[in-house]
Amino acid sequence: MVQWSNTEVAVFVVVLFAIGFKLWSVWHVQICAKASREGKLIFLGLVSGLTLFAVAAKFFISYQMSI
Repeated sequence: MVQWSNTEVAVFVVVLFAIGFKLWSVWHVQICAKASREGKLIFLGLVSGLTLFAVAAKFFISYQMSI
């Protein structure tokens, strides 16, 4: 079982807020820019896809370092 320190929990919460802020800011910019439906899907899909990749890579690297 993994033991999380208070610092790791705080970093995890901050990363969640950063991801939420990133998605909100992209959503807000595309509304202000009056982007087309395709533009919205590209921006949100690209940002969410890259975010998921980065989070998965972080977990994979952390797992490999703990072995």
